[in-house]
Amino acid sequence: MHGIRRIGDRPGLRSRVRTSGGVLLLGMGGGTSELSIDTGTAYPDHSVFAFVEAQALWSRLDGEPWVETEGGLVIAPHGITRRLRWAGNWRVTAALVPRSAIASFTPSLRPDASVYPERRLLDASMQRFVAGLLDADSQASAIEQYAIEQLVMEMSGALLLDRVGAATGQGTPHEVLRERAIAVIAQQCGDPALNPARVAHEVQSSLRQLQLVFSESGSSVAGEIRRQRARLAHSLLMDSRYDVLSIDQIAQRAGFHSPMSLRRALDDAYACTPRALRSNRRA
Repeated sequence: MHGIRRIGDRPGLRSRVRTSGGVLLLGMGGGTSELSIDTGTAYPDHSVFAFVEAQALWSRLDGEPWVETEGGLVIAPHGITRRLRWAGNWRVTAALVPRSAIASFTPSLRPDASVYPERRLLDASMQRFVAGLLDADSQASAIEQYAIEQLVMEMSGALLLDRVGAATGQGTPHEVLRERAIAVIAQQCGDPALNPARVAHEVQSSLRQLQLVFSESGSSVAGEIRRQRARLAHSLLMDSRYDVLSIDQIAQRAGFHSPMSLRRALDDAYACTPRALRSNRRA
């Protein structure tokens, strides 16, 4: 089920599943058991955010020995592919999120899973939110499904920034400042009023200093804002639920001041026009 299968004849799993748009929420639990997990094959375009509670846990990649590991928050940008052994009672609450929805939150995604045993307010809150949805028996309306999808994607992106993004920026103060600025831009790029001066204010830096930091990596604050808006517009154009919106309305939602600005940004980032993106998707 969903790239997860039980090994041996131990008692079966208890599981709950809820789907909202492109997001899959999954809850599992059981006693002493062994599982084979391969979400990379079942969901090749999804990242996994899992919250693991276990008395004792071992993991193994094919051809490698078993290694005792810890529970906590697991972020697997390219999915989880490994064997797991549990001793005693355990529970996993997970969200599988399209990578395209979180790609703009950090400059790059790690190739393998990361485990964070220490818990923080943000990931504990996301775990309770997802668990509450899985425990609910009522069916979600179309509006509720949309809201759930957007909230889970936003929380996942924030977790990525908090854990993975922060870790990649620990090298120098300039890298930390740049990643903080990218986080602000990713979260606010849909606001047409967002500009380099406001980003500098948000990260408590002078505009001159922030521009210097971005120039060191061969980019600019304005260029990053434009890139993030292009990513947002691309995701809207590739989602059939937004086909009711005109190109002008897509441009407004993505923070562009005009459809022409949208077309130029998409041409630079994807070598494609808004209408061509929609046409290719439908084809």
